[in-house]
Amino acid sequence: MLPACLGRRETLAHVRSSLLDRRWVTLVGPPGVGKTLLARHAVAGSDPAWVDARGLTGVDDLLGRWLSALSPDIAPGEAPTLTLIRTLDESARLTVLDGVSARLARSLVDLLETTLAATSTPRILSTSAVPYGAPGELDIRIEPLGVPLPHEPLAGSALELFIGRLASAGGPLVDLERDESVLRSLLEASAGIPLAIEQMAAQAAQIGLTDVVPPESLAELTQASYALCDQSTQTAYRRLGSLDVDVGFDVFAALAGQPRALAIGTAAQLERHGLLEISPDERVRMPGPARRHALDVARHTDDPAQASAALLRWALATLPSMEQDGSVNDPWLLDLAVVEVAIRGAAADPATRDLAYDLANRAFGPLYTAMRPRDALTLLETVLASGDGPPEVGAQVARRAGICASEVIGTFAGLRFLDRAEQHAVACAEPGTQLARTASIRAEMFLDAGQLGDARAEVARLMAIDGVDTYALRQARRTLMDAHVSAGDLELAEALSPAIIDGAVGEETWLGIAARILCAQIAWEQGREVEALAGARAARADAMARGEDRIALLADVLARRVSGEPAALTPEPEQLPWAVRLGYQLQGARDAARRGEYVLAAGLAADVVVLADSARLERDGVEARIVLGDALLAQGDLTQAGSMYAAAVRRSARCPLPLRAADAFDGLAATLREVRPDHAGKCAWVASRLRAVRGAAVTARPGFSGMTLPPPRPAPSWLVDGHVSAAGLEAAIRIESGDNGAALESSPLANLTRAQRAVAELVGAGLTSKEIAERLFLSPRTVDNHLATIYRRLEIPSRARLAALMADLS
Repeated sequence: MLPACLGRRETLAHVRSSLLDRRWVTLVGPPGVGKTLLARHAVAGSDPAWVDARGLTGVDDLLGRWLSALSPDIAPGEAPTLTLIRTLDESARLTVLDGVSARLARSLVDLLETTLAATSTPRILSTSAVPYGAPGELDIRIEPLGVPLPHEPLAGSALELFIGRLASAGGPLVDLERDESVLRSLLEASAGIPLAIEQMAAQAAQIGLTDVVPPESLAELTQASYALCDQSTQTAYRRLGSLDVDVGFDVFAALAGQPRALAIGTAAQLERHGLLEISPDERVRMPGPARRHALDVARHTDDPAQASAALLRWALATLPSMEQDGSVNDPWLLDLAVVEVAIRGAAADPATRDLAYDLANRAFGPLYTAMRPRDALTLLETVLASGDGPPEVGAQVARRAGICASEVIGTFAGLRFLDRAEQHAVACAEPGTQLARTASIRAEMFLDAGQLGDARAEVARLMAIDGVDTYALRQARRTLMDAHVSAGDLELAEALSPAIIDGAVGEETWLGIAARILCAQIAWEQGREVEALAGARAARADAMARGEDRIALLADVLARRVSGEPAALTPEPEQLPWAVRLGYQLQGARDAARRGEYVLAAGLAADVVVLADSARLERDGVEARIVLGDALLAQGDLTQAGSMYAAAVRRSARCPLPLRAADAFDGLAATLREVRPDHAGKCAWVASRLRAVRGAAVTARPGFSGMTLPPPRPAPSWLVDGHVSAAGLEAAIRIESGDNGAALESSPLANLTRAQRAVAELVGAGLTSKEIAERLFLSPRTVDNHLATIYRRLEIPSRARLAALMADLS
């Protein structure tokens, strides 16, 4: 429950009404005047994204906290500002930027103006000692509470706050006649600043009303309140001042060097003196003036060093050991910012750097399980940047940083960390195991990116390393089998499977199950659907029984693709790693197409295209373009469908993914059957030959399987050694660029696809990105991607200019 906002009824009403009319409101006033409390009352019940900006000096730091408060779904490689804009547009949440310094306010103007210009409904409420000075900002000055003048009655909100705070701190009731002169003197000295009034009331409760000395400044008053605390409480206060984030009671107890129960009492004493605040969810925070004072009085003590040591001890005792699994509900995750401070401090000192490596490594598991790879990457990067750690732990930390970077930034963003892992590995007593495990992850990165040749080369390099353990060998063979399947080398892949499946026990069990899923995929590619379905279902059951949820999901997606059966597993997509999530989302598009919901299928597939391209997951991107082409073809949009299929041919040839190229050529044959029958026949012939030389069959594709294909017309120049030739690729590229026989329009919108024109028309109608997404069954991310393409093709700078153009054309 929030404390009462005494004397602010009219101001509070003004703030609330302003947030309805204006999109950027700033509460301006001196420290301690009550801006934060007023903001909390103003947004109560609205689920705002609350950003604590105290202590921040840079835009990037604030942007990071803002995104953490919003918990966005961040695509790999997506710029933080674009993520912010998209997330705010999707959620339309109010943001509170609390405690923005004068220096930060000047730097923030461009970010806030850009964000508001690119969105339609989100609003910002800020508290700051100074206004930002931006044209679109509404400044509301928060004045001190009114203090009764000598000729006025002793009454008003300042007096009410003093008496209420005195009572809550355990002080006696006052006699207004007897104590009038003292009360007037104290209220006058407070200058109506609520924080000063509360601190003097707390002092009065402890030493008596008449013994409180009216201060000349807020800093002097804070010093007087601090002086009334006992020595252990003062120590806890000084050490807490070293942190600029909220903390839980466990962390506060560690800083105070007290048992938790005693530390709660210490925190309560500091709260009574107005030196800290305790939230209903048991978080402890320091008001800005108190923190500045704590830092000042700690300058000539060893408290900063003692605080760092205490945080390190807390982190070492709290984080799960490597033998423990950890959980997404671990209490320490609420104090992740404190863990980061502890790791950063330990990493900066060579004497404790090994401990920092250990902590970052232990934090990885729970954070990765909680689908927070960005947070894990921050910790791992911190220790790697500080210098080398213990060889084996350092190699593991660097590999894990590579995994996180690949998920957060893009597939190849992790390669530099894998290079670092190898540097640590060579210092190990037995470097072979560490080098092999690093090589296996690098091979997986190449595989996810569709660079099959590089993946195979990395596996070959791994096989040549001395001292490779069975886990790394089995993982490398699984990667190689996956590469063979993608390349259409189905016989080679199947021949490799026994070496992966047989004897896969313990930590290697998941590799055996993964190989069985690949065997089921081979059966499906060869037209043996009953065998494929049975294999996928069995692998799914075994994976679920062993708690291998990600592997079980891969098997479930394959079973759904083969049979059209309902999903056995329905996780939230945002909780999945990208390499698993995209296949899961794409199967949702296929399911929609199977139900005849082609508009929805196209929207879902288009979203996967955008995500796959940003993450550089090329295999998923090719599959998504084929599914998107099928959905567009089913809607009769031959031009855009042809463009999607042609892009899939070009990208699959680069990997190469010949069986997916066959699917794309079938799509081209269907789109060109009426306008260019000769060309369509050649596409059909290429598709059939790509499958025939690999012993593959035509697989079922929802929305496409009923299409009539033209008779094949041999085009031997389009193939070479069983792959698409340069001539075949050139023919596809001409289609992708629009040379498909269709007449061009004279409108400025002629360069846009049908989907892009639909988005442009709805922008012209005044709809937000979120509303457009709902209307067209797209995700807001896909809408924003369309808008970026529209701006580029029409050579216009903004949404407002597009709306004006659409109005001119209407």
